[in-house]
Order: sequence, then C-alpha cells, then structure tokens
Amino acid sequence: MKKSTNSIKKTFGTAVSLTMLAVFFCSAITIYGCWRVQKYLLPDSKEVWLQTRTTYTDGSYSESKQLFRLDTPTEISKLIPTENESNQEEHVEYTVEMIKSSYSQLSPKQKILYRGSQSAMIMFPVLYSAVGVILCVWWFYCKKIVPPVEILADAVVHIQKNTLDFQVVSPSKDELGQLCSMFETMRQILYENNRQLWRTIEDQRILQASVAHDLRNPITILEGYIEYLQSNLPTGRLSGEKLDHTLSNMSVAAKRLEKYTDCIRNLNALEEIEIKPSPLSYPNDLEKMINGLSIMTRGKGIPVNTDCQGSPCTLSLDQIILSRILENILANAMRYAKSTIQVSSHIKENRLTICITDDGPGFSANILSKKATMFYSEDPSSKHLGLGLATVRILCQKQGGQILLSNIPSGGACVRILLPLPDSEIESTF
Repeated sequence: MKKSTNSIKKTFGTAVSLTMLAVFFCSAITIYGCWRVQKYLLPDSKEVWLQTRTTYTDGSYSESKQLFRLDTPTEISKLIPTENESNQEEHVEYTVEMIKSSYSQLSPKQKILYRGSQSAMIMFPVLYSAVGVILCVWWFYCKKIVPPVEILADAVVHIQKNTLDFQVVSPSKDELGQLCSMFETMRQILYENNRQLWRTIEDQRILQASVAHDLRNPITILEGYIEYLQSNLPTGRLSGEKLDHTLSNMSVAAKRLEKYTDCIRNLNALEEIEIKPSPLSYPNDLEKMINGLSIMTRGKGIPVNTDCQGSPCTLSLDQIILSRILENILANAMRYAKSTIQVSSHIKENRLTICITDDGPGFSANILSKKATMFYSEDPSSKHLGLGLATVRILCQKQGGQILLSNIPSGGACVRILLPLPDSEIESTF
C-alpha cells in the first residue's frame, strides 16, 4: 500500500505536539499569574535602613539610622563621604539592613490566597496535562477513527443486504481513507460481477424464451403433419404424391429445428470466449480491418465507404472479436443494401462508436421492438435465423459495450456499436 502523506501516525504526532504546546502555554500563563499574585501579597521591599556608627578618638561613638529606597542608590552614595571628606580622627561604619515582608503579616484571607496560588502552580499544569490528553484522544477518535469505521460498517450492512447500488466515500487520505477507497474498489468489482451475472441470467432467460417462441412454429408444423398422417394413412386416402409432399415439409421443419439447436450451441460457445485485448492503432488499423472485410461485398458490387474521425491514438481492444463483430454486421448489411454501405467511427467520452448504415429497406418495426429476444430475423425460411446480430450483441456485451438498432431518415438500416475505452487504454500517438 502506498504510503500516505497524511498518515495516521503523522496526524497523531501533530495532535500530540499541539496539545503539549497548548498545555505548556497554559501552564506558563498560570504559573506567571500565580507568581504575580504572590508578589502582590508579599512584595520584595525596596526600602533599606542605612545605619551609621561613628567612633571618636576618645572612645565615644554616635549612631544614626535613615530609611532609603534601593531604586535611588545615588542618594546613599551621597551620604557616604569619601576618604578626603571624612575626618581622619573619626571611624565611621555603615550598615545596610534590608526590610523583608513577612507571611505572618498577612491577613487570613490573604494567607488562603497565597497558599492557593502556590497550590495552583502545581495542580493546574497537572490538570492541563490531563485535560489535554483527554481532548487529544477524543478529537483523534471522533475525527479520524469514527468516520471511516461508520462508513465501512454501513457498507458492510449494504453488502449483507445484497444492495451494491451505493458508494463508499473516502473521508480522508490516510490509511483508513485508503482502506475505504479499496473497499469502494471491491464494491465496484462486486457490483460489476453481479451485473454481469444478472445479465447472463437475463440472457439465458431471453434465450429460453426466444427458443421456446421460435421453436413453436416448426414443432406445431410437425405435430400437424403427424396428426394428418395418423388420420389418413390407415384409411388409405393419402396418395403417394401427398405423402411425399408431407414428408418433405416435415423434413424442412426438422432441419429448422436442427439449425435452432446449432444456433443455441454457438451462442453458448460465445459466452465462453475470453477477451484478449491488444494494441490497435486508430484509425489506420481499423480502416485496414474494414477494407479487408469489405471484400465479401465486392462480389455484389456494393462499395464500403469508411470515415474514421478523431486524432490518431492507440486503443486496447480484442481485434479478433472486433473483426468478428464487423464481419457479422457487414454480412447482414450486404443482404439488404442496394448500392452502398457506410462505416463511420469516432471516439468520444472514452468510448469508441462504430456506425454501419446501408441504403436498404431498413429494420422493420417488429425487429426494432424486439427487446427480449436473441434472434433478429423475420425470414420464414430456415436460411437466416438472425444469429448474426445476436452474435454481435453477445460479443459487445462481453467487452462491456452494446448494440443499438435504428433506421436512418432515408430508410436504411443503422447498427451502432458502442465499446467503452478506459482512460488507461487511450494513448495519443503524437
């Protein structure tokens, strides 16, 4: 897993660092405030007593005492005479006594406040540390742990209910956010697998319904002829000519049943085809592929015009399957086109669109309305069962694409093939 720039470790370290800084700042302010309170209650005195003792030559002495402030030291220096100014017969001693404030001089309330400030200098930093740790852990848990856990828990509930039509949104880019992103990737894969499974089940259901519907006519014909033979053969009323005609029609119906069986076998084989993408240079390789397939239309004198729009690029597609898709569509267009077939393509919104049109009669309203069938045919004979377009439909779905049938304004048929192209599969050749 790629290391995230906003990792949980880094976020937690940042939160702890900011918490420690806040605790230190609050503790410093508290200690300073308590110190100021203490100084206010017991200020350091700036006043001193200056005692002067003068001893004379006859043994007598005199003493004097004077109050001074320490913030005016110049006044004290003026009172102390220099050696030149003092009398040599006198001996003078100077003593400075500092005046100190005493705790015993405080009132009871002041003593409580003083003791409280001393206790606060110890208790508040401890309290700040405890509150800081609790808030840091609470913030980290609520902001970094709870959101992704709730998102994943909600996703698990949806998956348990087999409802994959939701989205797992990553709340951050850290490790838990990446876990949510990987869970979203897993959900998309499960959703796509379920979608393909349901599509396969739906295709099987449509195939069964189509087979049951299309087999009804030949089976009904066979049953009718069998009843006809059973009722007329014993009586001898059936001539040899009528018997041969009846058996011939029964043979046609039986061959049609055989063809339906082969169609079902071929469609089931298509489901097992493995998609093998390979680089395809657009539009050159696509034009070469179309030109190669257009050889089968030249026998009827029907030209195939190609118009591939868009800048040159390299696509990743299964070229064998793409060739088979185009072959089936061109073969179908060749049976109905009068004079020309047009093949155009373009790339838009990460999707390759190939449109094949002809100037024939176009699709009937009955075929265009066949949303729940695998066989696109109105031919009452056994020659064409509509397997070509059914094959194209299955091959397109295996690549995540689709086939759209319509008619152009002039009346010709239009078959549009839509094939998705992920971003990583489109590379410009400039």
